[in-house]
Amino acid sequence: MADLGLKAVNIHDTFNPLRNLWRNVLIVSIEDAIKIKKQVVKYRELYEKRRFHELDYVSLPNRDFDAVCSMAELDGPLVRKKVNQLLERMDKDDNNMPEMPWKRLYQSKGIYRESDGNHIPVSAM
Repeated sequence: MADLGLKAVNIHDTFNPLRNLWRNVLIVSIEDAIKIKKQVVKYRELYEKRRFHELDYVSLPNRDFDAVCSMAELDGPLVRKKVNQLLERMDKDDNNMPEMPWKRLYQSKGIYRESDGNHIPVSAM
């Protein structure tokens, strides 16, 4: 077989439906935790004293999560570490997109912005 230069290619790796099932279970649990975390960050004063099982499942050490990771052929502590890093970053960055004025965004492209029915070049603003 030709060497494609890809590190992730494993010639002896075969399709394993059971492994894929448990990986999908992990994906769904991590997605649920991210959705909950977004709501907690958005409505911090409402949820600050609540505890969510979805967040605890992926962020705190537990046997179930480790068992699912082992059946998915993944390293449980490493997955938990990466998820915790993501959740902490979401907690610090409640606004992921920096605010930029319209003028600075499109100034270099010379795009026109409609203002009160008149087309004004952005550089003239």
